[in-house]
Amino acid sequence: MPHPSAIRRKLVAAPLALAAPGLPWRHANAAQAAVWTPTERIVLATHAGPGSGIDMFLRQLAGAWEKNRIVEARIAVESLPGGRGDRARRHVAVQNRGNPHILIGFTPQLIVGPQLTKSDVTVRSFTPVAIMLVEPMLMYVNAASPWKTVKDVLDAARQKPRLVLQGGGGFGTPPSIAGRDLARENGVEFSYTPFKSSAEAVTALLGNHVHFVLEQPSEADQHVKAGRLRMLAAVYESDLYPNVPTFASLGHKFRVLKQFRGVMAPPGIPPEALRFYVNALDRVRATAEWKQYTRQNELIEDWIIGASLDAFIDSEDKLYAQIMAEMAKKA
Repeated sequence: MPHPSAIRRKLVAAPLALAAPGLPWRHANAAQAAVWTPTERIVLATHAGPGSGIDMFLRQLAGAWEKNRIVEARIAVESLPGGRGDRARRHVAVQNRGNPHILIGFTPQLIVGPQLTKSDVTVRSFTPVAIMLVEPMLMYVNAASPWKTVKDVLDAARQKPRLVLQGGGGFGTPPSIAGRDLARENGVEFSYTPFKSSAEAVTALLGNHVHFVLEQPSEADQHVKAGRLRMLAAVYESDLYPNVPTFASLGHKFRVLKQFRGVMAPPGIPPEALRFYVNALDRVRATAEWKQYTRQNELIEDWIIGASLDAFIDSEDKLYAQIMAEMAKKA
């Protein structure tokens, strides 16, 4: 697996797709022409709880907007957990249709959740804005655990089938699929314990309620530095932890899905508002705060907008549908 620095890239953005037609928001009017700016407080909504990767992503985004005066309006990050993300999705896409003053954090859960729950509010119910980052994935165990290697985890699973517990966010997310594929590749079985957010899964690991997690440094790095967690392997080589082996270097070839982070808007927002947010997100990427955030958390920049984003969403939606079908057959 190449080092993150080798795969960081800036995609050439295709012309922005216009927002889907819909009823104008009650505060929009004909006077809003080519240049649109917020006239109300902006809400950045997420399905996950405080301390989760997407929550921290949105807070970093809000902080950079405010500190650098990229966005003049007040900004609030709101957590709307429940229904495997359906509460947040429905709040943004249905209850706030056409409202250009609310956005939602875009993660794989926005694709997986509706597929699992058969919800009518799907990833295609939103106006795509941008993908900005991909988070790496590492295997963590409690520092008090006797397991020092991935082989130790797998050997324990062979000795006690289904008694090795993996903690993580909602079922169907990249960590849960990676854990399942790692186990099947090696002929063992883990039991998966879902939590409301990956941050809660890390807390469960700290309390020895699960045996390992596959999560990102943004949620676990502080506990590694404090000596409470230990890393066994990483998806990518890490500048932060050069001595941690990659799964590939250990001979593992299981599928790894992108833990992307981005932003979506309600359907029916004015195209001028879409252009405003794409520009505001692009400007964030050049700020000192954002560069520090991505560097400290080993985040991979992956700027995708416009037609390229539409194609990415279509591809990921089909991929997850295929994975869900495979999992249903093997269940």
